[in-house]
Amino acid sequence: MNASELLELVLSSKEPVLVEFSVMSGCFRCNDMRPQVQQLLGNLEGRAEVVRLDFHSNQALAASLGATVCPSYVFFSNGKPLWTQNYPTSGGLLNNRVLQQLTSNSQSQSEPRSKEDSTSF
Repeated sequence: MNASELLELVLSSKEPVLVEFSVMSGCFRCNDMRPQVQQLLGNLEGRAEVVRLDFHSNQALAASLGATVCPSYVFFSNGKPLWTQNYPTSGGLLNNRVLQQLTSNSQSQSEPRSKEDSTSF
């Protein structure tokens, strides 16, 4: 996935999107988090999308979203980045943050949104 595909996904997705900025090899931190993110993916099935972008190929995008080291995670909802979690982290911490955000989003969806709230990144 590249930056333009991510933008399209984030803007069109009915579900929140968790983006992992990582590398596929040569990074012990990314290797450490990979199985934890796989487990998180299973926990979030049907409630949020999880996608991976190459940190090195998308450094400008990562930096613009506050991702400073690989792996880093950015959570999007309604087309907007809501938070960024840089390493060190754990699958449990990510799971808790995402679940907390999903609970918060479901409560706020029952409240009317103003036109100003629909801006994107």
